[in-house]
Amino acid sequence: MKIEVKNTSSIRVLILSDRLMEKAQELADYMTSTGVQVVALTTSKEQTLIFCDERIDFLIIAGYLKNRQNYGIIEECRNRRLPVITVQWAMLDSLISDYCRTYKIPLRFERTLPMDEFILFLRQHRPSHMILPYEDKSAIQQDFKPADRHKKILISRIRTFLQHCLYS
Repeated sequence: MKIEVKNTSSIRVLILSDRLMEKAQELADYMTSTGVQVVALTTSKEQTLIFCDERIDFLIIAGYLKNRQNYGIIEECRNRRLPVITVQWAMLDSLISDYCRTYKIPLRFERTLPMDEFILFLRQHRPSHMILPYEDKSAIQQDFKPADRHKKILISRIRTFLQHCLYS
């Protein structure tokens, strides 16, 4: 099942969650409303593997995974040399920090922060091959920032940094 892409610069995500389906669905709905292409919302490694042949920019792990075998999808993506970036979208605590270290999840985002900040976070971390030559990253970021957003982002990053220092 191939999904046609009209705008090659749009972000495509695959969401995996086996506990927080309501939250994961809420995230998927919000992302879709902002133009992010949600390829699928899956509940297991096996379901997720079905979509690995699609172009996926971010694999989003919503919450920690109850079935730890589901984290195997990250290694499977690496073994297949898929250019996907894994993001842990969860309440960042010591458990999540341990999981991120164990499974080599490079990006983390506090799920209690506003979802629009998560979209901005993904746009800031999207791979450079996704940006068309005429796009300017700063212009993209400006489109998604109210005048005082930089203060909120700074405060959220300080909060995340302190949480990592306290719980690591």
